[in-house]
Amino acid sequence: IAITRFPLRPGLSREDHLREMQRSVPAYRGRSGLVRKYIGIDLERGYGQGVYLWTNRADADRYFDDVRRQMREQLGFEPDITFLDAPLVFDNETGIVQVD
Repeated sequence: IAITRFPLRPGLSREDHLREMQRSVPAYRGRSGLVRKYIGIDLERGYGQGVYLWTNRADADRYFDDVRRQMREQLGFEPDITFLDAPLVFDNETGIVQVD
């Protein structure tokens, strides 16, 4: 699991942020090792978070190396990223429990 936190651009509405986030969707399709990504925003506090479920750390590291570089170049900062081992994943929709 990777959890990212990043500042939102001030003055944008929820809809504006959603449009910006939707433009990033093609970058995730077919991404090696990425199972799922959630994006959340907190307009009151001015930050967003991404929660990623990966099949392996190596693919996550490759992806985030690019993300850090792009954000540093384009926005002038890097996201805060926390990596967690996910030894158990429970899917409530399917009832499947994965233990690693």
